[in-house]
Amino acid sequence: MKPTITEHEAKDRVERYIEGVLTALPSTAERKPFTQHRSECTDPTDDGPQGRFEISATYEVTGLEAARFGEYFDAVVQWWSAHDFAVLTDSRPKDQYVFVRNKTDAFDMTVQANDLGKFYVGATSPCVWPNGTPEPQALEATEPEQPVAAPPEPEPEPVRKPRRAPVDDEDFAQTNWTDGGTSF
Repeated sequence: MKPTITEHEAKDRVERYIEGVLTALPSTAERKPFTQHRSECTDPTDDGPQGRFEISATYEVTGLEAARFGEYFDAVVQWWSAHDFAVLTDSRPKDQYVFVRNKTDAFDMTVQANDLGKFYVGATSPCVWPNGTPEPQALEATEPEQPVAAPPEPEPEPVRKPRRAPVDDEDFAQTNWTDGGTSF
């Protein structure tokens, strides 16, 4: 139930990190919005309460030569190393994908490329409270639960006789349903 940065601050930091990565790329690199998300932390890795959100953005980076993607990956990883990010997944050379996490603020970043000549950079915040502090409903949810008496055992249902005999599948198609279900 600790305070966090606000959603607005998380969005700003996501954008700043992406802008920072772009400084490691050639001046021809331009970013084009690909996805932006605000996702509820329904299963947070820190076992925290619900009501918090992750803020993320991914950009396609245009103006790069596909033949030099390897150099660009190395430049981005070097930028991350200089800015307190730790590499958690580096799928190169099999796949053009690297995933990192900032050691100080737990923001995640990725860089990936594909055989179609597309290059992407993304960033995701850790779970944050919309206004930086726990919401009242989250505080209520963490109050200790009071023991509750077990509900009484339900009475067993009385055995009832079927209202009419089961219908034979062969007769089903022959039944005239307009007169209450009598057979021809």
